[in-house]
Amino acid sequence: MGRFSGGSVYKTASMPIRLRCLFLLATIFVGTFLFVTIRNISDIKSEFIATSWNHDKDYGSIAENDYTIKTKGCVIPSLKPFGDEVKQFAKYPTKFKPCPGPELSLLGNNRTHIWVRNDIKEYYNIRNDTPLNCCYTAFFRPLSVDDITASNIDNRVEYSECKYFSDMIKATDEFVRISCYVYYTIVYQQYFLFTFKKEDANESNEVSPNKAAYNVIVMGIDAVSRLNFHRTMPETLSVLNKKGAIELLGYNKVGDNTFPNLIPMLMGISENELKTTCIPNKKSTFDNCPFIWEWYKQAGYYTAFGEDSSSLGTFNYEKGGFIKTPTDYYLHTFINEAENNVGVNKDVNSFLCMNEKYFYTVLLDYIENLTLTLTENNFFGFFWEVTISHDFVNYPMLIDKDYADFFQKLDASNYLDDTILFLVSDHGIRWGEIRTTNQGRLEERLPFVYILTPPSFRKKYKNAFDNLNANSRRLTTPYDIHATLIDLLHLEGIEDRMIDLRSNQSNPKSKGISLFLPISVNRTCASAYIDDHWCSCHKGHHMPTNSKQSLEIAEILVKELNKLLKGYSQCALLKLAKLLEITALEISSPESDEIEWREYMVVIKTTPGDGLFEGTLRHDGYNYWSVVGTVSRFNLYGNQSHCIHDYLLKLYCYCE
Repeated sequence: MGRFSGGSVYKTASMPIRLRCLFLLATIFVGTFLFVTIRNISDIKSEFIATSWNHDKDYGSIAENDYTIKTKGCVIPSLKPFGDEVKQFAKYPTKFKPCPGPELSLLGNNRTHIWVRNDIKEYYNIRNDTPLNCCYTAFFRPLSVDDITASNIDNRVEYSECKYFSDMIKATDEFVRISCYVYYTIVYQQYFLFTFKKEDANESNEVSPNKAAYNVIVMGIDAVSRLNFHRTMPETLSVLNKKGAIELLGYNKVGDNTFPNLIPMLMGISENELKTTCIPNKKSTFDNCPFIWEWYKQAGYYTAFGEDSSSLGTFNYEKGGFIKTPTDYYLHTFINEAENNVGVNKDVNSFLCMNEKYFYTVLLDYIENLTLTLTENNFFGFFWEVTISHDFVNYPMLIDKDYADFFQKLDASNYLDDTILFLVSDHGIRWGEIRTTNQGRLEERLPFVYILTPPSFRKKYKNAFDNLNANSRRLTTPYDIHATLIDLLHLEGIEDRMIDLRSNQSNPKSKGISLFLPISVNRTCASAYIDDHWCSCHKGHHMPTNSKQSLEIAEILVKELNKLLKGYSQCALLKLAKLLEITALEISSPESDEIEWREYMVVIKTTPGDGLFEGTLRHDGYNYWSVVGTVSRFNLYGNQSHCIHDYLLKLYCYCE
């Protein structure tokens, strides 16, 4: 089967030979055509640095009577991965600069040792008679804190004394830096990561491992919509489909970027609720926040949290990070040191490589090694890839094979027999030419989610699994993922008899509904806690961009942006350069005692800086206007906002 061909399986055994031949020829022709179309190597534009708005939009890729989900509460139109609006953007990334090949690594390693590769010395101009000394230095995150108010407290690190070797050395530490010298000159440096079992990690927890429990692993790939996952990661998709993973077709984001979509998943609350829960001010750390891994820790699980970027870390980018180590295995210390010392190939926002190793493969190897180390223990892990997928819509093509191979290795080791796996994203790509299309706008709001359960789970918790399957065509959110993770801690609560009992109950304290319970067909964006600005269920009609009313509404959006920047004198006053599009949204009719309010989705270009913004404005029926949700920006701001360190206001500020 071609790499980008479909996954349907047809029975041909009963066909006549001639018909089978025709079928085979047709299959080869179609598969070849798709392969050539997608892999057509052409120059990739810098597709989100200077974006032009497409005025002649093609609405043909949205079929009038075809729907992704269609319930009483929500209708999302059906879109094709290679619909007319977006197929032109699906191009293999030819300008990607790869890491130096692993064949150039002076050192080799496995799970226990590091050694010098004598066969590669010649590449570094090291003769056999030239003395080569390598320094093994362990480093770690110290428990003691010198300054609890320091802004970089999560980056603290200590290095141990050097241990020299010239051939091979046994690894005895979690994080290791190796520097190799010829005489007094460093000729090679690399960082190594090991997953030794931490026997004291659960010593304060008297709960013994629950052999009936399942491991739970959540893996994220940043900024990939459901349809872009189909376009760019077909091999991984095929592996998941063959294993029977459930795809959530109506999974809708609840915030703009990564942070407001992961907070509901990890804590069950909104970003706005953090202030009253655990983050009273912008300098606060996240140590007192109710992360889901704390619940798993209390249940006797080993816990892990890892991202393949430090600079773009979910809790570190313009945020306070952690004082305490949040999980038993915490990758931030390692990635931060590697990024700062051997990070190479910076592409827009991220270092892609740790010398000759991709950071995303470091993360995948780390997860695999943790599963091997903790085979006899219950394990909860939350991992996030950002370096490759964050900035370019087609870059996930580059990681597809490695992810497919990773899941196949987990399967071959039988680890998936005892594991619930969530493969998720936070949102679709938020900028670039594809974002200026109707399909691109919808894709941004509909990230992918796959949930893979083992056969034993499907059999023992039949009603729960049946509900999960049915909910694949319901409106769902990150809050629901959190509720589902809670349920996996208490498996007795998802036994058939309990599912029947709980199905008729509601939990007013929770924003989410476990995916093991039936989600109502009446569910709307409002009842699912999705702001109208992010809601994929709304319909609307375009208004003329040159009318007086439209331009007045556009000016209101600019005014709202300037309100956000009030008090930041270093940011320029924004002005309307152009109204690109305005849509009057069809919203629910008001109750008899309510004043009818209206909503408008507005797309504008501002000056200075040529920022492209999309916001939803609500008029209350009197004279009051308000922004619904947050205002999106879908071209990169680069260094325009270097003078401000608020992660949200960076979207809007143009430094004078």
